[in-house]
Amino acid sequence: MIWLGITIILTIVDAFGVSTTFGFALGLAFWGALVGVNMLGWSAWRRSLPGTRDHAGRTALSALVLNSLLAIEVPLLYRLMGRGDASVDWKPFAYGLLVTGFVMVLLRATRARHTLARQDSDVEDTACSPATPTTSFGILARAGIDPADLLSVRAEDHYCRLSVRGGGTLLVHYRFRDAVGDLADVQGAQVHRGAWVADCAITGSERTGRRWSLHLADGSRVPVSETRIALCRARGWLERG
Repeated sequence: MIWLGITIILTIVDAFGVSTTFGFALGLAFWGALVGVNMLGWSAWRRSLPGTRDHAGRTALSALVLNSLLAIEVPLLYRLMGRGDASVDWKPFAYGLLVTGFVMVLLRATRARHTLARQDSDVEDTACSPATPTTSFGILARAGIDPADLLSVRAEDHYCRLSVRGGGTLLVHYRFRDAVGDLADVQGAQVHRGAWVADCAITGSERTGRRWSLHLADGSRVPVSETRIALCRARGWLERG
């Protein structure tokens, strides 16, 4: 929807005179191709960088690098469509930054509403069986659950989703790295950059090629990163089930 919306808007406002030069239909194709390629490039670039995807510095770096390519991509498309007099222009870079900023604000607003809706749903699901915390600090205390009931912790943007016995989940605004530190005394381990599992939660394992995944008591599966396979094997998790 975002790709289609941006493509139609850029075509209608005749950005950089594309629609005037090539006509509405070809202008639509021009912006559809350019926006689509850059959205794919944005996703691949951000996933290739280390660290958290939503880190402000990472987002700013991605915006600068990818939008700077527009200064070359726009005249290149002009030439491919028969306009040999097109030259490098930095206006697309400036406009690209504006569009990127708008899209990021829109995505964050949508994500925030979706997260709040899920959090409200989770509160309703667990309201009938509240747990009593046995720790006085950390994510377990904030979630109000007993360590013995914890099955897994998974990162979701700036939140952590805690799965507990009985199939319930809790969404807590908490940094995953801090949550893993809080669970140092709980029998379990981090098996992925965004997943921690309790020893008692694991019912089996599965291997597909070189990739491993763990089966948990709540019916879910958690992938195991290559760097954590040795740890899981040492704990005997890959031999269960």
